Amino acid sequence: MEHWKKQWMPMLPKSVAEVLERLDDDAPLLEIRLRRDMPLELVFDGSDRIVFGNNGAPMITAEELRSLTVRLTEFSAYAWENERRDGFITVGGCRVGLSGRMVRTEGNVLGFSTVSGVCIRIVREVKDCAKPLLKYLTEGGRFLSALLISPPGCGKTTMLRDLIRINSDGLYGVRASRVGVADERFELSGDASGCIAFDLGMRTDVISGITKADAMVRIVSTLSPDILAMDELNDEKDAAALLDSRGKGVTVLATAHGASVRELRMRPAIRMLLSEGVFKRIVILHGIGRCRAVCDEKENRLDGSET
Repeated sequence: MEHWKKQWMPMLPKSVAEVLERLDDDAPLLEIRLRRDMPLELVFDGSDRIVFGNNGAPMITAEELRSLTVRLTEFSAYAWENERRDGFITVGGCRVGLSGRMVRTEGNVLGFSTVSGVCIRIVREVKDCAKPLLKYLTEGGRFLSALLISPPGCGKTTMLRDLIRINSDGLYGVRASRVGVADERFELSGDASGCIAFDLGMRTDVISGITKADAMVRIVSTLSPDILAMDELNDEKDAAALLDSRGKGVTVLATAHGASVRELRMRPAIRMLLSEGVFKRIVILHGIGRCRAVCDEKENRLDGSET
């Protein structure tokens, strides 16, 4: 996976690229936020920075923002119609959130008529960041079904990607497994073409571009995975497909937004999965490689105390 500067600087307006060029290559940049006729906002791990243009001028104009949106969709807005309708597009594994005026007809959202801002979430491949978790997530080299949770921006996808790689390649005493990935938004594989840009291991198969629920059904019925992985469990359809897969003997590995197990239980779909004991381990993260707690399926910490 190429460095984020090489990926993004050629796409961005010159004024923005010049600011990014001055950043240290190892700076903990998480997001690049651009708003029409406003300064640039750079979000770091624990802080943010506002950058104005020359003499306090805005950092990006309406025309520059329009051109950027065209480049981000690879000059084919139709190819990204569904994603744009949901308020984002995915470029090289990075989710780009959109803001602006949306249009609808007969109650159905059609998409954006005008984009007034973009939020580019920087993606990094951090190999071995999940290695410290393996002692909690395996038994006799066999991987246990697990759910990774955290608020947005705390490294769930990065950790999930590394766990997929470790299982697929059979590293650090973990039994090598065929991993099927339901990659609805191209964030795990990193490539909308159907190829795999990130290192997901040599026994990994990916179905992308369709809903996670639809992808899960196809993976289990056609690819015979040992492990089924997906990012951001959300609705009842995801939960039903995951529960069905677990009933067919497939180990499941997933993520969900949430700061605690109690918070997750407020969402009916995930509450059902927890009640059914689908996940043998629940990992609560507060940053890439930083784990706040690991619980068993009864929601007790592995050291015996309550979460």
